[in-house]
Amino acid sequence: MGFLGILNLVLMAAAAVDCLRRREQLLWIVFIVIFQFFGALLYFAYTYNLLGRLGAVGAGVRREPRRAARVWDVPAGDGTPAQLQVQGARLVSRGQHKEAIAVFEQLLDREGPHVPLDARYNLALAYKAVGRWRDARDQLSLVVGEDPRFRAGQAFLELADCHYQMDDNMQARNLFEQLLRIIRFPEARYKYGILLDHMGNQRAAAEQMRLLLGELDAAPEFHRRNNRRYAKLAKRYLHNHG
Repeated sequence: MGFLGILNLVLMAAAAVDCLRRREQLLWIVFIVIFQFFGALLYFAYTYNLLGRLGAVGAGVRREPRRAARVWDVPAGDGTPAQLQVQGARLVSRGQHKEAIAVFEQLLDREGPHVPLDARYNLALAYKAVGRWRDARDQLSLVVGEDPRFRAGQAFLELADCHYQMDDNMQARNLFEQLLRIIRFPEARYKYGILLDHMGNQRAAAEQMRLLLGELDAAPEFHRRNNRRYAKLAKRYLHNHG
């Protein structure tokens, strides 16, 4: 592989990792895989507004962004609902979960039932990160009740995990089974298998691991690559529970 090939792989990997870290739409990863080098360049140009910044510099504008554009720096309580939503999401992506909770709870106080699903989902992730499982469950229940396929089923998975963390195994099992009837989700399949194992049903757990591997074998290459971690975990489980 030549220098350009290595550069292509590095840029694609960096774009994919950045996409996951920033919680951008997963369709970007598909775009990057299809268009490779140019897809990764377009991803960075779009998400970091590189073209806009170059235009501003060319016009003699200072490089430093205007304060008004940095909505994630607006103090909690001082911004519009849209600014609070962006600020909270930015804090979640940085791992500042307690600060994100404070921002999103301001948004809940202002907007009540009109809070967007994205904000409820990000608030639930922050609650989970600090161990507030019941609060996370309540937000995720609202998200899933309105859109069971939200974030390609990720909210459904997070809701099932909340019940699992609260030792509500029967409800967690019910939610995993509902999700897997809608979407073949490798992470959900693996966690469902682990739940069955913890409930004392190793035979059913092993069957879920075999199903996971079979579904990945029949999936597109990018899907197998993105979920190879769960393939390894499933193989390890089957090896240990021969």
